[in-house]
Amino acid sequence: MIKLYYSPGACSLAPHIVLEELGIAYESVLVSLKDGDHKKADYLKINPKARVPALNVDGKVLTENVAILTYLGGGFAERGLWPKETWKQAEALSLLAWLASSVQVVFAGNVRPERYASDAAAKENIKITCRETLIGYYADIEKLLTGKTFAMGGQYTVCDPYLLVFYRWGYRVGLDMKTHYPHWTKHAMRVASRPTVKRVFEDEGIEIDR
Repeated sequence: MIKLYYSPGACSLAPHIVLEELGIAYESVLVSLKDGDHKKADYLKINPKARVPALNVDGKVLTENVAILTYLGGGFAERGLWPKETWKQAEALSLLAWLASSVQVVFAGNVRPERYASDAAAKENIKITCRETLIGYYADIEKLLTGKTFAMGGQYTVCDPYLLVFYRWGYRVGLDMKTHYPHWTKHAMRVASRPTVKRVFEDEGIEIDR
């Protein structure tokens, strides 16, 4: 049995979409970050890091999106969400790692600078610097998606739902996504139009621009 622990609109949206795409039996378990569920004792027993997502597979728990998405893509390779060629697999893993270790980190610094500093001036500096870096990363993503149907080219993979997470988050920090990132916008709309993604959006109670 597979259980995904998620919070609406969080980065756990990516594996939530992938599980729906795979068409396998799974249970989605709400862990509201807004309500502090991730810090409660019951969830800390599952993931002591107090973060989502967490994936429970027959009693074994996997955390971190790079690991979870790689497991889901590669472990169910026959479903077509993971590249077949070794080089393409490495490229997909490289993109996942960059999104998790660079893009998501500076996004967190922009919206939650208190994670990295306690001094008011330092927090403001972190917020400003991280936003500038984030905008640069978003430009990199726009370039990556220019002329492509999906992140890996013509094949829809686990990378695409993860990119959708950051597209949505752009609206959270007031970026004009449609104007400044037209190729990414086309990609996001293409992904969001999939019936599987629509079901997950409905389940989580979210929309693409909020």
